[in-house]
Amino acid sequence: MSIHWWALRIIQSFEDKIVTSILKQPGFHRAVGKIHRKIDEVQNGRNPNEPLAPGEATAEPNPDGRRALFAKHFYDELKNQFQGKPTELPPDRPPKK
Repeated sequence: MSIHWWALRIIQSFEDKIVTSILKQPGFHRAVGKIHRKIDEVQNGRNPNEPLAPGEATAEPNPDGRRALFAKHFYDELKNQFQGKPTELPPDRPPKK
């Protein structure tokens, strides 16, 4: 009998105690609740009776589009620099009085 077999038998003998100790942890239940809430929101949409999270009302509605635009602009700038074409900046304006 190999050492792996003995290790497996030891783990199996303590399996109930391990599961019980994990289920007693409030952090485990919070994590499972967050996962469940996120999956439910993806499948069924946001619960209208639930209050907004802090900063959610002021968050940008489509942050992915802004990231994509930034990535495209950044890529274009790098391409221009490698080709030796400097980006033309707008002319300096006189300060407003």
